[in-house]
Amino acid sequence: MNTESTELKGIYSAEQVAGSRLDDTKELPALTNARKHFVPLNVEYWSPAEAGDEKLVYIHSVGTHEVPDLETGELKPLLCVMMLENTGDKVQRIINASRVLVGNISDAIHRGEIVPNTTLTPVSITFLGAVRNTSNAFSSNRWQIIPLIIETVEG
Repeated sequence: MNTESTELKGIYSAEQVAGSRLDDTKELPALTNARKHFVPLNVEYWSPAEAGDEKLVYIHSVGTHEVPDLETGELKPLLCVMMLENTGDKVQRIINASRVLVGNISDAIHRGEIVPNTTLTPVSITFLGAVRNTSNAFSSNRWQIIPLIIETVEG
């Protein structure tokens, strides 16, 4: 078996990937009648400009993403929170690598307070600003994470 297909992570099994390999396909399926998924594959990095910046989002996942280093600009893998934001006219995937935010979201997922990759637990995430640490000369970003309740109309 091809080691590449066994190392793939995601929503497809190794058998599905093996059965759809382009080098083994005799004909490429037409896509003219295919539906577009509502979530694009591109990812935007959310870097709040000031305290009070808020995102109303669904938590997609916590995982490693390539993020530019703030000082060098060089891409490096960092643990990030991926969120889905519906702005009314478009849905976008956004990530943030703040250790405090990633830790808080990871803990909430572990406790079952957030169910990732679902619409079950929408949240408001507000950037509260950077606070100087008492144990060292560095600052840490602070966040407020509040579950949202979606009112349903019964008729």
